[in-house]
Amino acid sequence: MTRSVLVIRTKPGCRDRLVELFSRLQVLEKASRQEGFIACEVQVPTDGDEHVLVTALWTSPDAYRGWLENPVREEMTEELQQLTAADPEPRVYEIVEAR
Repeated sequence: MTRSVLVIRTKPGCRDRLVELFSRLQVLEKASRQEGFIACEVQVPTDGDEHVLVTALWTSPDAYRGWLENPVREEMTEELQQLTAADPEPRVYEIVEAR
């Protein structure tokens, strides 16, 4: 399995708006239709920091790459970028052990 981790730094005061926009645009629902998708979460820090963390489980790096190249994802990007302070920081990890 593969885990994608996306750290999004939002503009000041925009964190909750970004989370609401993820919901309104149905980002997780749309990602779940991608072949190889297993699960996804949107997380915010408990200290109120202006970050949003998006993690997802995929069957393989190729499955995640398929999502990155999905035209549906690109349709949402412009609206999401209006609330971000910088380009997101994506990372992909191979899960080598889990319980």
